[in-house]
Amino acid sequence: MTVVWWILQIVLLLVVWKVVHLFFWNLRKMLASASLLLTMFVTAVIAILGVVLAHSVHGDWWLTIAFGVMLGLANGEYEYNRNLSN
Repeated sequence: MTVVWWILQIVLLLVVWKVVHLFFWNLRKMLASASLLLTMFVTAVIAILGVVLAHSVHGDWWLTIAFGVMLGLANGEYEYNRNLSN
């Protein structure tokens, strides 16, 4: 049964990661702001969110969702900045 829980958590992590990534990336594209200050703010929010979630969440499922959200935000920010440089 433990293997099934691990597989479900992996699937959940990947789904949350991609949903947040696509949502955040499209939100940044709609804002169309290439401001370094906004990029620094988003990076700081990701760091603060990571620390707060790491200290407040104690369940496996919540930690999986929190990690997926953080990866999605970071991946969306990276994708947006990568498209700016092209």
